Amino acid sequence: MIPPEPSSGEAMSSIKQAVSSRIKLVTLIGIAVVLIVVFSLATPFFLSTKNFINVVVHSSILAMLAIGMTFVIISGGLDLSVGSIIAFAGVLGVLAYGRTGSVALGLAICVLSGCAMGILNGLLIGYMRINAFIATIATLAIYRGATLMITGGRTISVTRPAFNYLGQGQILRIPVIIILLVLMYALFHFVLRRTVFGRSVYAIGGNSLAARVSGIRVRFMTLVVYALSGILAGICAVFVIGRLSSLQPWAGQGAEFETIVAIVLGGINIAGGEGDLLESMAGVVIIAIILNALNLIQAINPFYHYIVKGAIIIGAIAIYERLKIYGTR
Repeated sequence: MIPPEPSSGEAMSSIKQAVSSRIKLVTLIGIAVVLIVVFSLATPFFLSTKNFINVVVHSSILAMLAIGMTFVIISGGLDLSVGSIIAFAGVLGVLAYGRTGSVALGLAICVLSGCAMGILNGLLIGYMRINAFIATIATLAIYRGATLMITGGRTISVTRPAFNYLGQGQILRIPVIIILLVLMYALFHFVLRRTVFGRSVYAIGGNSLAARVSGIRVRFMTLVVYALSGILAGICAVFVIGRLSSLQPWAGQGAEFETIVAIVLGGINIAGGEGDLLESMAGVVIIAIILNALNLIQAINPFYHYIVKGAIIIGAIAIYERLKIYGTR
């Protein structure tokens, strides 16, 4: 059954929310511009071509994870296992390639195993009713532990150019990952905003009980959303392997945290039911700029990075909560 359209009594609220969303987006773009100016003055390397490409590639991997995480969070969930899925899916894909010599099979295993791990998360959360935080932090440990057990903590080299093409290849001097990200953003933005599936995701995050009463298959939708997150993490595994020409057993460590920071910074409601992919992408750009600048400015102790990420989450949530209170007046 198609979720009910908003009633006329909710029209003013919808307009108000849309205006607030646009103001939020313009603010994020302004913050990004200010950061670029400040960091370019702080270090001469920030605006170099090499660094620009590094920021774009790194943020593309983060953005791809953010697409899946946005669907999960809007539906009222949380996926802390995406970083470990990158590593475990990568291991399975590399092993499949090593045993068969088939690049296509290795790449397919990366994506399909990511999907399978996402489905497991969806089963635990949607059908077994385990809290999303508990379920995905448990699978985070399981997937990472399995990766370390299989690899023995050692790096696996991948030298086949065809396998590494998606991580290093370019089309018309544009990295392949950028092209794929643009296509995926266009696709999933349409899915989220213009389809029954997308409206169902918002409905579940807004009120899962009301969504179930209206005929939405909440459990199945939850499973699909987590499967999507797993698929995108599997695709990221392909790019990470290709970029490094190897499989690192600690690949993706902390990716879930950076993704959540970016999404929260973009203004997505962590409680679910609200948000937009464009806001998530804006948050990704800002967090990528900040993390890159922290790495370039040698005077900043690397251990401060975690403090900065935590401060960004607290600051962003505090600001958005104040804006929400102001908007209701």
